Amino acid sequence: MNEKGSNHLILKKNNYQLIKKYIYQHSPISRVEVAQNLSLTTPTITGMVTPMIAKGLLRETAAPAPGEGKSVGRPRALLEFEPRAYYICGVDIGPYWINYILTDLRGNILYSHHTNEILGEYNKTLSLLSWEIPNFVKESGLCFGQLLGVGISMPGLIDGSAGKIYTTFEEGWTEHDLSKELGNLLGTQVVVENNVRARVICAELFDRSVTAEPFAYFFASYGVACQMIIDGKVLYGQYAAAGEIGHTVVQRGGPVCPTCGNQGCLEALAGERAVLQRCRQIMDSGQKTVLHELCPSPQKLTIDYVLQAQSMGDEEVNLVMEDTLDYLGIALANIINTVSPRLVMMDGHMLDSKENQATFLRCVERNMFRVHVNQTEFVFLPYDKNRAARGAAAVVVREFLLNSDL
Repeated sequence: MNEKGSNHLILKKNNYQLIKKYIYQHSPISRVEVAQNLSLTTPTITGMVTPMIAKGLLRETAAPAPGEGKSVGRPRALLEFEPRAYYICGVDIGPYWINYILTDLRGNILYSHHTNEILGEYNKTLSLLSWEIPNFVKESGLCFGQLLGVGISMPGLIDGSAGKIYTTFEEGWTEHDLSKELGNLLGTQVVVENNVRARVICAELFDRSVTAEPFAYFFASYGVACQMIIDGKVLYGQYAAAGEIGHTVVQRGGPVCPTCGNQGCLEALAGERAVLQRCRQIMDSGQKTVLHELCPSPQKLTIDYVLQAQSMGDEEVNLVMEDTLDYLGIALANIINTVSPRLVMMDGHMLDSKENQATFLRCVERNMFRVHVNQTEFVFLPYDKNRAARGAAAVVVREFLLNSDL
């Protein structure tokens, strides 16, 4: 093939991916609008979308008539993706559970399954996933052959675009290619992504809630992270380490972080693991608190017990949570002062109550540079155990939009 022919094929493929992603993100939308916004001709758009309609990937709907009364001529046809053309399995592997969900192309959850399994030794987890995922799909009643792919979200330094796991809190994972090995066992595409970055991709693609940039997604759970979208791209950085604010030092000579080994990092002071450790010390000290009434022993303490005790007015727990929210608020204020995001979404079990949201925001605003006051929009997301698994499904859809020939 000559160079001119090769360039034409590359251009055609690039246009196809560009059109596909634009329709997905802005549908329902007409061919003319797609052509105008992408600076392409309407015949080019028609030539690309006609095969997608023929194979059931896109569908046409009639645009509502403007104003009242009868419209003149044929109604304008709008394009949108057929949600049930494919479905996706999203799996969230973490320190508390492994969650499985099935979604359609638009991220609507069709079926879900929650387990008490956690991220463990690599080969054991690989074997578990290769058995659980097909059984889960079978139980849903959906056809495995209609599966677009499997998305895996998990904590750690993970480059989803390259399928590379640099670190996670279990040893032995960096020696393996989970995407390839699990994909071979399942006979379908598998993509892996950091659990918080997956939530960002979910907000962008499924929820269309990334309405301003720079965009920051602040997540406080077992660990703490703040992932971002800048200039239309999810920020990865070298070794996919961008956004790992949980390992920024906020107290010199503070407690050692079990994840990174540094002293006084944010995760060691304000992650859920740190909160549980402090509350267990309160229980071990013999102080009579609400925690003793709710939880039978320090070893069985969970963040749910802690938050329940807080809501019931446990003074010792309240002090722990005030310190935690103060550290988290300072960390987010520093991000805002550095990056100047126009929109910040906040997620996490500890940030679910109105009381904690108010305390957290007061700390953020107290430490923000004045120019950002009233210029940054804050949105708290309701706590959702399925969000990371849904994010994993969104990562599969992103791969489909950017790289698939389907």
